[in-house]
Amino acid sequence: MGLVLKHVERTKSGGFQYRRRVPKEVLGIIAKREFKRRLGDTEKEALAAYPRYHAQVQLEIAKAKRRRTGSEHAARPDASDREAYAEALQRRADLVARGVTDDELSLVADAMADSYLQDEWEPVGVPPVERHTINVLRVGPDRYKAPEATLDDALRLYRKEHLRENDPAADSRAVALANRVIAAVIKTLGRDAVLTSLTREEARKVRDEMLDRVKKTGRGVGDKVSPATVSRELSIVSAVVNFGKTEFGLPETFANPFNNLRVPTNDAGVKASDKRDPLPPKVLKAVRARVLSRADAKLALIWRLIEGTGCRIAEVTGLRVEDVEVVGNLPHIRIEPHELRRLKTDSSRRIVPLVGDALEAAEEALEFARGGAMLFPSYGRPRGSDAASAALMKHVRAVTPDSKHVVHSLRHNMKDALILAEVPSLDQNLILGHVLSDVGDRTYGGKPARLRKTTWAMKRALGIPLTAADVQLTSEEESY
Repeated sequence: MGLVLKHVERTKSGGFQYRRRVPKEVLGIIAKREFKRRLGDTEKEALAAYPRYHAQVQLEIAKAKRRRTGSEHAARPDASDREAYAEALQRRADLVARGVTDDELSLVADAMADSYLQDEWEPVGVPPVERHTINVLRVGPDRYKAPEATLDDALRLYRKEHLRENDPAADSRAVALANRVIAAVIKTLGRDAVLTSLTREEARKVRDEMLDRVKKTGRGVGDKVSPATVSRELSIVSAVVNFGKTEFGLPETFANPFNNLRVPTNDAGVKASDKRDPLPPKVLKAVRARVLSRADAKLALIWRLIEGTGCRIAEVTGLRVEDVEVVGNLPHIRIEPHELRRLKTDSSRRIVPLVGDALEAAEEALEFARGGAMLFPSYGRPRGSDAASAALMKHVRAVTPDSKHVVHSLRHNMKDALILAEVPSLDQNLILGHVLSDVGDRTYGGKPARLRKTTWAMKRALGIPLTAADVQLTSEEESY
């Protein structure tokens, strides 16, 4: 026989047929045991019919293998254009790895296109993954480039890489907020808003629409959304765009139009710094007395630690036993991210001195937590800080109805105490976990020196006299 083609054999009648067993790994997905088709009576007929049918077989096997491994994006109607393109590249790579030639890739593309309704020029109703696959098989990835990155693409990557939405320990509220905020921007600018095409004018349009919204739930229903809320939301948009610029390798000439976008104040809103007040001395004393006498013992310890350190409530409820050091000259807590608690900002990662009542509270908490990993097991979990805040707020509201008086007010109390004690800004920021703006402040200085300085600052702010041990450096500090 002069004709030699893979999977082609001569029939008893003298014609030619294509015959190929279905690979074992996709038996059951493909509902037959072999591919079989008559190609014609002559070599010329067989040569003409072979390429298209062979391409159809290759395509069917490839699809079955993708379904088996769960990577069939065509079944995902929510896949973005870039995700669809990435899947198309993977499909092409799978075919090339199995020895499919460039000419055969083109035939596979034709076979895919033929499976859809055709208009005068091209198939219609083709899902994104299939459309990109057809094009990348026909002309190759060098000529058929990836779609430009959109705001939606940036959000998807931000959720996956930065917010780690698939991690059980991920903050679901942060993911939901990012989704809601970017969805509002996409509604204004369109789902296909290309990152590099975003303009300052469009950013202002988004800001103005955010400011025009009214509250639909909660306190103040019907009032305009505050500028402080809009400012926070725009900071999320800016972060998503900046993340996309880095991860998608956008040119340095691209300027994020949401960076430093001014939000004007109006009668309906206040600045973020004005939303919470420190607790007045009488209120602070009354709330503390109520918490210590009526709250659960561990909840009272949380209150004392927040009051005595200025830490955020999530930073305290998320403490591990290993984060607390109560022996030596410089007792302290380490605020570190871990699987059960992330931190608000990078600067939140710090060492906070334990002095006075906060040190006593930490020692008592360690006794309660003996043998465990978390300092407060009941609250050391995802959303545990919300539960602690809600419980403590009942005691705050029993004393004061002022909406600016909350648990977070204790942080403002500590800030005021540090200011009145004339503590330098650097030490204030190290204690409270605020951003260190100066490069030298962020880079230089060892932990022992910083902890010694912040311990002095904390004692001065709380009116605790310094001792001889406070000013004498010990070898133990080298381990901090």
